[in-house]
Amino acid sequence: MKLKFYLLIILFSLVSCKKQIIEPAKSENKFYDKAYDFLSTSEKDSAFIYFNVAKNAFTQTGDSARIGNSMVNMAIIQAEKGDYYGSQEMSLSAIKYLNKKEEKLHPILYSNYNNLGIVTKNLGDYNKAISFFEQAIAFATSQSEINTCLNNKANCFKYLKNYDASINILEDIFKNIDPVKDQKGFARVVDNLAYIKFLQNPAYKAEMKMYGALKTRENEKDLWGQNASQSHLSDYFAKKDVAKSLFHAHQMYEISKKIESPDDQLEALQKLVDLENPINSKKYYKIYVNLEDSLTNIRNKAKNQFALIRYESEKNRVDFLKAEAQNIENRYQILQRNIALGAAFLALIFAIFWTQKRKEHLKQEKDFEVKSTALKYSKKVHDVVSNGIYQVMSEIENSAEIDKNRLLDKLEIVYEKSRDISYENLTGNADADFKLQVGTLTKSFSSDILQTIIIGNDEALWSEIQPTLKTEIALILQELLINTKKHSQANKIILKFEIVKNSLKMVYSDDGIGFGNTMEKKNGLQNVETRIFSQKGNLTFDDTTGKGAHILISFPLKNG
Repeated sequence: MKLKFYLLIILFSLVSCKKQIIEPAKSENKFYDKAYDFLSTSEKDSAFIYFNVAKNAFTQTGDSARIGNSMVNMAIIQAEKGDYYGSQEMSLSAIKYLNKKEEKLHPILYSNYNNLGIVTKNLGDYNKAISFFEQAIAFATSQSEINTCLNNKANCFKYLKNYDASINILEDIFKNIDPVKDQKGFARVVDNLAYIKFLQNPAYKAEMKMYGALKTRENEKDLWGQNASQSHLSDYFAKKDVAKSLFHAHQMYEISKKIESPDDQLEALQKLVDLENPINSKKYYKIYVNLEDSLTNIRNKAKNQFALIRYESEKNRVDFLKAEAQNIENRYQILQRNIALGAAFLALIFAIFWTQKRKEHLKQEKDFEVKSTALKYSKKVHDVVSNGIYQVMSEIENSAEIDKNRLLDKLEIVYEKSRDISYENLTGNADADFKLQVGTLTKSFSSDILQTIIIGNDEALWSEIQPTLKTEIALILQELLINTKKHSQANKIILKFEIVKNSLKMVYSDDGIGFGNTMEKKNGLQNVETRIFSQKGNLTFDDTTGKGAHILISFPLKNG
């Protein structure tokens, strides 16, 4: 049968594997034409349904080329909705309907293999994705299409950390691209090449080339390209200039919202969480979690929707649709007659569903309560028992003479506090003479090797402080002293207290090895941070790498 084609799939300028544009056409199949009408208005769900119906209609007439073409369009829609496995399956199934020897089908084959490369890359199988992009190149009809697939291959090699292969591909593209006629493509190659060279060698000076590419993309109003540039620049400055890295992360986040790309929004939010201060980081982390949950729900819904459409279509086929059209009035009357039964059935289903969800919710709440209780008691044991015993051990280690009765008294206090854990008396109250308590606690860590100096430990000062805050300060100070003794190799600790502008300022410093470039907060320091924030306090670790630790803590004082 001689085939007449009014449609070829044309793929223009895939920007970072994002955009696929399909030209509409007319045919004798009304479902096929309707699918393109919906596609032209970006009603992708409806377009998918009509392409599926058109595919089945073409099956009846034996039009294999249009069967394949409909399936390729369906696969592309699934990919755009995040149904990567479904898209991959659909594209693979389409191949058998497309005759590779027919040159007029090459644009469709190119689109299909390129789509396979994109979804396979998104699924993390980069080697297989490279194979699909190579097959797409075999059916490319222009240098622009070849460059698109080569760029996609280069990105796969980048994810595989085979930077040499990625750079070689991009340099080949660079030789075959016209910087005047294809400014977007030229900027893409320049930016990607500079970025991957930087990944290969962090000392590589990529700044000027990356900014040049960004300028071109801004002039071309290429928002997808700008999004990629901002991402690369943020990564480039992450360890060189945090302020610049943060600026470009913010720019990427704003652009990703304009282009409505949730995946890029998530990437930008991840950068902001890593780069921002603790308060803003927490804000962006909440946005990240909400967006990720929403995106997962949308994509799961799309997967289920496409699977259901295909299942129903395979079951009913075209004959069912024709019979459905002829008997629509009868079915409508049947629907009216049984609407009450349907409503009752739906209500029953809803009630069952709601009951099940309610049970699951209550179970989750109970599980969460159990976990929270376990965590709370673990923290109590650490704060009250472990740290208390460590303080006694430190006093024994640092005392020239051991007063047996005094040590027994201290151990009895620890014992009594451990018993009080079951009665929710976590830490006891601060001593009435808190000045003495601070002095005794600090002295217990002093030795010939480690000297402790206290400034501002006055009764007048502590009289302004609430008992609950005193208790937290004692535990915080105990954690810091233990951390210093265990890890800092310090010879001197200076502790200073003062009240400034209705705030208690606490400075803790030592002359040890400091925290290093990247501070890993283990249990002790995490507890310090948690306790400070529970009292609405602020915590700052000064960057004194190799010069000791310097910690600034402040608490707002309650009036009255």
